[in-house]
Amino acid sequence: MSDAPVVSVQQGSLQGRLVSDADGKAYYSFQGIPYAKPPLGSLRFKAPQPVEPWEGVREATAEGNVSAQIDPLFHKEYIGDENCLFLNVYTPNLDGEFLPVMVFIHGGGFKWGSGNTSLYGPDYLVDRDVVVVTLNYRCGPLGFLCLNTPEVPGNAGLKDIVQAVKWVKDNIQNFGGNPGNVTVFGESAGGVAVSLLTASPLTKNLISKAIIQSGTGLNGWAFQKTPLENAKALAKTLGCDSEDYEDILEFLSTTPVKDLVVANSKLAPPELFYEKASSIFAPVVEKEFPGVEAALTEPFIDLLTSGRTAEIPIMIGSTTLEFMLGHTPEDFQIFIPDNLSLKRNSEESLAVADKIKSLYFKDGHTGVEHLTEYYQLLSDKLINIDTHRYVKYLINVSKKPIYYYKFDYVGELNVHGKLLTSLGLKHASHMDELGYLFKNVLQNDVEPTAADVKMRERMLRLWTNFAKGGNPTPEENHFITVNWQPVTKDNLYYLKLGSELSLDTNPDKEKMEFWEELYSKYFKIWEEPIKNDIAVEQVTPLDETQETVDEKQETVDVKEENVETETVVDDSKSEPNANNVDEQEFVTDTNGIVTETEEVVQIVTKSEEIIETVTESENHEEVKPDIVESVTASEKLVEEVKPEVVEEPEPIVEVSPLKEEVKIVAEEIQGPKVTEIAKEYQNGNAKIHQNGNGYLDKAPLRTSNEIKMAVKANGAPKDVIRANDPPEDDLPKNIGVNKFVNFFESLGGKK
Repeated sequence: MSDAPVVSVQQGSLQGRLVSDADGKAYYSFQGIPYAKPPLGSLRFKAPQPVEPWEGVREATAEGNVSAQIDPLFHKEYIGDENCLFLNVYTPNLDGEFLPVMVFIHGGGFKWGSGNTSLYGPDYLVDRDVVVVTLNYRCGPLGFLCLNTPEVPGNAGLKDIVQAVKWVKDNIQNFGGNPGNVTVFGESAGGVAVSLLTASPLTKNLISKAIIQSGTGLNGWAFQKTPLENAKALAKTLGCDSEDYEDILEFLSTTPVKDLVVANSKLAPPELFYEKASSIFAPVVEKEFPGVEAALTEPFIDLLTSGRTAEIPIMIGSTTLEFMLGHTPEDFQIFIPDNLSLKRNSEESLAVADKIKSLYFKDGHTGVEHLTEYYQLLSDKLINIDTHRYVKYLINVSKKPIYYYKFDYVGELNVHGKLLTSLGLKHASHMDELGYLFKNVLQNDVEPTAADVKMRERMLRLWTNFAKGGNPTPEENHFITVNWQPVTKDNLYYLKLGSELSLDTNPDKEKMEFWEELYSKYFKIWEEPIKNDIAVEQVTPLDETQETVDEKQETVDVKEENVETETVVDDSKSEPNANNVDEQEFVTDTNGIVTETEEVVQIVTKSEEIIETVTESENHEEVKPDIVESVTASEKLVEEVKPEVVEEPEPIVEVSPLKEEVKIVAEEIQGPKVTEIAKEYQNGNAKIHQNGNGYLDKAPLRTSNEIKMAVKANGAPKDVIRANDPPEDDLPKNIGVNKFVNFFESLGGKK
């Protein structure tokens, strides 16, 4: 074996090095390989671009930069760089044996982490004759800022991972790997990413198998709830008060990367995750734009329940006590998932909270002596319930095997081993299984027991057997003593990974049946957002004939979810003349600026592009319409507005001065607003300490760029929706019913 191996890839030649594992066995290491162009300058926040070729031989002997972040595990301070799109390849040979490939996606809540050997040393896996790939992707706002524009539609970090997998597919044969046998596996946020990759059109035919560890796309924290609000909150924290997304992009594009990371850390304290199961910068359901590749344009649950995920073998599971933080709260309503839509402090919500308390705390006591019960409840809320739901949904639509596991081994190699011992807990926690798959620096001073070594051998065989052939237990032996059965519709088989291996059915049966009943009663998939159709319009500057309505108009909060729009018209004037109507059009953008054009008053509800047309008298007397109820996508109700509705207005060619007041109130549907959450922590309610003073500091105001306006040649603002425009999509009007049918069938029902 050469000490300085050279491998050719599509972009040029790479020189790696020969290293040895703990047992002295040698393997090849190629580190710091660029898989995309550095996302710098104008490429910040954008989708990754293919890496450019290089001349000569490039050294691949050291790890590349990690994503800019505040590392809470090792450094506890700012590290990294936005030039971070690197991967590492580790292989036992270069002789073209075409070994199975395992690509690992790191976790870290989409805020921090890397594929470096500090946590993910490949030694144990490579020794089992597989090629291992680890990688870095952009975290925080660098990877997950979303402005709902073609330039920044979101999911740049997820697209980084896709780009890395494409690179592997194109080049891994030169490292002795088989491009036709690629298993993608990840833990925590990495598990979420793996589940999303199985549903993304960008990874079609790239992935052979998937292992999803402690996180899925169903988790409440897997997606941003209010991406546009998050972007504005980030900019405002850094000193930009503009509501214009073009200005926000320009401002954030020129902000020092460290400032972005620090601001994100303040906006998203740990309590946001543990208490609200929420993330600030994470994946989104992207708005579709012509010519722009999207990672996801539909809710993950729609893709999952309708059978539109990759038809590949899946291994999925979690640990017994995923999270050990905080203390038992007095109000158990915080454990009710948001997507059950129970109104806080309602009779139903309080009754459900009481049932949760009695289920997890059998004797009614919730003191420190019952920490295990509290950690179990917290872990179920954040990971286990949705892992269970994922398996139940998938088994109804997939013909490929699904292997379910629970990791509950406690030994010297557990990542949280010392913490578990100090708390007197005898169950595995978040990340603990990783210590039996990867070598890490936390094990440097640890002497594993014989039982630990045996457990490590079992884990390595199960994971690599699955990667090789899709079956984790092809044969029984001294280490693998059971035949791991995949789940069926009748039996939810799972492998318990404890001191011994055992096959059982229905993990946490009583608790999961309780949550299944709640979801069956309260969860309405047909009321979930169908797609992201929030229009982002730029702020229009006012001339001398226009006036602002800031003091008269409610703030419009742009949400990711469906928005119900209510129109209120001043009724102080007389009835219009029905026989002689002078029609006008008002268009209100997302920033609260109302412009008036000729012909028709038009209000578009974002949930389904319903256009209500109200006529106005020649002398501008006020219309008195009947009260129009808010319309949601699920109800599909359209109330007629009196007087006469004009369905075919003439084309609009000019913008005229403002003559009427239009107030639009956007109702908040789901999820806490970032600004409200930040304010809560500022007021000290959550007892969070930033910079030692308990407050979320705002940077000195930084003057934003002058507001710009894009207009057409005829003077009308661009992208104004008119009544006679064709719809943006050709979805059937009964899409809500279709979603219900898909969901019903996924549960085993028939048409």
